[in-house]
Amino acid sequence: MVSEYVGDIFEYFKELERDTMPSANYMENQKELAWRMRGILIDWLIEVHYKFRLLPETLFLAVNVIDRFLTCRIVSVQKLQLVGLTSLFIASKYEEVMAPSIQNFIYMSDNGYTEDEIMKAERYILQVLDYGLQYPNALNFLRRCSKADNYDIQTRTLAKYLMEVALIDYKCLVCPPSEIAAAGLYLARRMLRRGPWDANLVHYSGYTEDKLQTATSLMLQYLRQTPPRHEALFRKYASKKFMKASLFVKDWVERQSANTVSTSSRSGYESELN
Repeated sequence: MVSEYVGDIFEYFKELERDTMPSANYMENQKELAWRMRGILIDWLIEVHYKFRLLPETLFLAVNVIDRFLTCRIVSVQKLQLVGLTSLFIASKYEEVMAPSIQNFIYMSDNGYTEDEIMKAERYILQVLDYGLQYPNALNFLRRCSKADNYDIQTRTLAKYLMEVALIDYKCLVCPPSEIAAAGLYLARRMLRRGPWDANLVHYSGYTEDKLQTATSLMLQYLRQTPPRHEALFRKYASKKFMKASLFVKDWVERQSANTVSTSSRSGYESELN
């Protein structure tokens, strides 16, 4: 919102997002883990995060900490939930004004871990990451993009849902946060028929329509899966608080699928979005 500084701020964010991106194929080095396990873990963390009523930035940072840690270290199946829980604990300390106590986190794990185990994991994760928690999450970029969208609440809410889809879908690890934010807003505007992706939106997002095809295609691939693969994420955005965004998107995808069948002669990407 402060035009004198915003250019420098987002130039810095663009540098940071490159420095804080995890490897998109780190699971190849994990001996006991699979991408499916990551999805289950993050879906559970979304539920814990929602119950604690934490800031959305906390969730994005927690997932980034998990992915960067797993990029650097091999983790056993037994320790994966501990890594996830501790990452949320770390992120809440960094982002929240009043972070939940360690006892709250122990309770959410059904007393599966002791206070000592979580504190040891916290120290180890921070050491591995060299205490680098300066992650410019997709919400930072969404706020910037939304200036060109007149901060429309419905579009922003849909975009946030799509950004959390990208958070939980490992295929989206190839996309930096700025691209995820722009793709979320772009796809939300198309779903709501808010008009073309004009020069103003390109300026504030930094992405043209062509550059957003990869991210939007990945989001659409995930959304076409029935039933929804990750129930906590779907339930969260099916609530009135989030304007039943997941239900709206589900209906939209079903209508588009029906239209695609009836107009199969049209090109793939165009038929997905129109």
